[in-house]
Amino acid sequence: MAAPDRWHGFELIAPGTHRICVRDPDDAHYCLKFERPPHERPPAGPRERLRRRLAQRFPRFGDNAAEWRAWRRLHARFGDAIDARFARCTGLVATPHGLALRQRCVTDADGRPAPSLFALLAAPSPFDPDRLCEAVAAFERWLIEHRVPLFDLNAGNFVVAGDAAAPRLVCIDSKSLAAGKEIVPLSRLVPALMRRKIARRAERLRRRIREARASAARAP
Repeated sequence: MAAPDRWHGFELIAPGTHRICVRDPDDAHYCLKFERPPHERPPAGPRERLRRRLAQRFPRFGDNAAEWRAWRRLHARFGDAIDARFARCTGLVATPHGLALRQRCVTDADGRPAPSLFALLAAPSPFDPDRLCEAVAAFERWLIEHRVPLFDLNAGNFVVAGDAAAPRLVCIDSKSLAAGKEIVPLSRLVPALMRRKIARRAERLRRRIREARASAARAP
């Protein structure tokens, strides 16, 4: 078996676009998220560039602090039951490589790290696309029923727990709940706008799943 990839001595789990996720060396059931410096991130608009620069000096403006705030709000509303929908965060940790967010690793039915939805769409997998679309619909219904304005419904923000017969999505990146991109957040304040926006984003994710299946079917 090949040795796992490393980042500054940590076992690398996922080299994300904005953050790097590594195994917590003190407890393998947890991971640590480190923010990438601005020059390693994709181009952004003026408002986002300013936020990234501020985050380098003031961590409260960073992605990790935003996700920590978001998770604490979710836990205050729903208690430990929120763990079924969102990966548990336990706090910010100072390390020699910067401030990290500590988060519990989500596992599959066999106790192994749950695969990301993004990874499942990029390669052959045992998960049926229709079941994955049903899992997206279940998450969408929960968000709308509980009025949780999570709009960043991207494949890379979810892992797939459960087994192939009954997959379940768990969000591993909730920072947008505390760091939205809207200057005037009407979609967070007006329930009808919130429902429509969640529905649009969920349908876009289901379309991505269906397109991945169609692309795999065309492959030689």
